[in-house]
Amino acid sequence: MERIYTVVNQKGGVGKTTTTINLGAYLAYFGQRVLLIDLDPQANATSCLGIDKHTVRGGTYEALLGNANVQSYILHNPRLKLSLLPSSPALAGAEVELVNELARESRLKKA
Repeated sequence: MERIYTVVNQKGGVGKTTTTINLGAYLAYFGQRVLLIDLDPQANATSCLGIDKHTVRGGTYEALLGNANVQSYILHNPRLKLSLLPSSPALAGAEVELVNELARESRLKKA
């Protein structure tokens, strides 16, 4: 059975990224399929998993704008046995681009 866990807080610096990465690694260690989705334009989860956020060629920005096949942007980490839909600084512009879109809060689910 699939489950979706979401770690959110308005305030920065409270441990969202650390909690998410550690929870994902823990679940993957015990054989669960894990997809981390980095929805932060600072892309700290992406960076923490060893990916240079400035070289990301597609990820959450493209998924939210519907410009891509999301599957092609998922990165797999065989060492940690988890996958990541990376972020990049480009994600900062998505909020402005989607401000007038209907049902924008469900775009990622449909991607």
